[in-house]
Amino acid sequence: MPPSKKILVIDDEPDILRLMIERLEAAGYECFQAIEPVDGLKKALEHRPDLIVLDLMLPKMSGFGFLRLIRINPIIGHIPVLVLSGLYDKDVVNEALDLGAKAYLTKGCEPEELIATIRDYA
Repeated sequence: MPPSKKILVIDDEPDILRLMIERLEAAGYECFQAIEPVDGLKKALEHRPDLIVLDLMLPKMSGFGFLRLIRINPIIGHIPVLVLSGLYDKDVVNEALDLGAKAYLTKGCEPEELIATIRDYA
């Protein structure tokens, strides 16, 4: 059996974070979590995940700031990022995609849609 893919989830809402980790682990992924983007960068460098699930509204730095920082890092800049946010505005979605996010889903999407999108990139 091949090793499980590693997913880093960055979200500051504990209930959403717990639920996402449970669903992803049930789907066979190894998960790591961070509440703040700076911690997320450290964990990305430490664990080298296959994919990052990122909220945009985060403390101390937005998800946009995280996307900017990760893309210029030669060690982790290639990691696909899936934005999962409560924000849904065309300009917000376009900015996230322009900054290198591979996909954009809104919170409240069906768990199957989240897992299917993750499978597309990890």
